[in-house]
Amino acid sequence: MPPILLIHGLFGSLSAPAIVSAFGDTRVLAPDLIGYGVHREGAPEAWTLQDQADHVAAWLRERAREPVNVVGHSVGGAVGVLFARRHPELARSLTSVEGNLTLGDAFWSRRIADRPFAEVAAEIAGFRANIAGWLARSGVPPTPSNFATAADWLDNQPASTIRAQARAVVAATGDAAYLEDLRALIASGLPIHLLAGARSRDGWSVPDWLSRAAATETVIPETGHLMMLEQPERFATTVLTNLAAH
Repeated sequence: MPPILLIHGLFGSLSAPAIVSAFGDTRVLAPDLIGYGVHREGAPEAWTLQDQADHVAAWLRERAREPVNVVGHSVGGAVGVLFARRHPELARSLTSVEGNLTLGDAFWSRRIADRPFAEVAAEIAGFRANIAGWLARSGVPPTPSNFATAADWLDNQPASTIRAQARAVVAATGDAAYLEDLRALIASGLPIHLLAGARSRDGWSVPDWLSRAAATETVIPETGHLMMLEQPERFATTVLTNLAAH
């Protein structure tokens, strides 16, 4: 199996050992986006999702010599679309894990994009002060492992990154050219896989034409938007099974 590139969402990273190890012998690459993790210091005040896609491409070129299977979660799904469109030589397939497809999917990003920074920072601080409550809102049990990973996710970026990324995803998914990029990827023959959690699938704005064109469309039972945290083995197995079928 070619390497898998995991692109994280608005919070955190997908490099948690429990997530990466669930893919077994398959090589997994999980970069931090601009403003996150090792890139949190010295990040610009603003960027676009196109900038994020180019950042991932530059990061990947230093680590892989072959096209990868791109797996993008939430905001990372939107970055994945732009990555595959702008750097087609690097993408073997694209799996959108409840990836932002419309402004409807970016509901939290849209809500905070233009709020005063102090309000955004205070809300995020509230998440950190009540991690169990933050997990519960996504239906994730606060096991010690889940709690530790969630704490790492919330600490992986400053509040300024969250607001800048929210603004970037609103700008990208609000542009009609974004879905045209996705149509162009389908026309190019790139396999597109759609993956959702059973509890959150109804809130994912997948156009009918995308469902019809997708190589696979899978719903993982008894999970929600953070399925890779709830059931990492099942998440990884589903991704690998879908990729092996195409």
